Amino acid sequence: MRVLSLMIVAAAAVAAPAQAQELSRGTQRLELVGAAQVGCVAGAARPGRQVNATFQDGGPAGGTVVIPVLVDPNTAATLGSSIELSLPVVCNTSHSISVRSYNGALTRDGANGRAAGGFAESQVYGVAVTWQNQTARIDGTSRTAAFAWPQPAKGDVTVDIEVPRGTAPLVAGAYRDAVVVEIRPAN
Repeated sequence: MRVLSLMIVAAAAVAAPAQAQELSRGTQRLELVGAAQVGCVAGAARPGRQVNATFQDGGPAGGTVVIPVLVDPNTAATLGSSIELSLPVVCNTSHSISVRSYNGALTRDGANGRAAGGFAESQVYGVAVTWQNQTARIDGTSRTAAFAWPQPAKGDVTVDIEVPRGTAPLVAGAYRDAVVVEIRPAN
């Protein structure tokens, strides 16, 4: 951050009382200088469409998507759910947006990868992040995606999360993953 200091100097001309007063005119040019720091700012997510999913706001740094009924009580297979979130974003320079999943799937706490009897310990899901008509997607085959935007922009980044209806029953337990959406200035 630059600090701007201005010094203004004024001089007054005093005329003799009996003479006609003529003012001496002068001008001074002042320059104002500043710099806009490069940055991207994202506000708190706002939920939109919600199907078997709710959003618990955690402020500008994140939140939690809760799937209240993960499995069908008769088959133990995933019911399916989806949610759309909007993040207000302002970037004053070119920037990139990336999305990544820690596990690449909803994974059971304590899973060891050895579920037996046709049961599963994870459920893949998809995430689509859309900004300025570009979309980055992750799903069961990829954990990361990104794109670049070549100029300043503001608006809403849309994050669509979809957990499909499953076919295999899930082992009982808590399932979770973390998704990170990162908006980074290029300069």
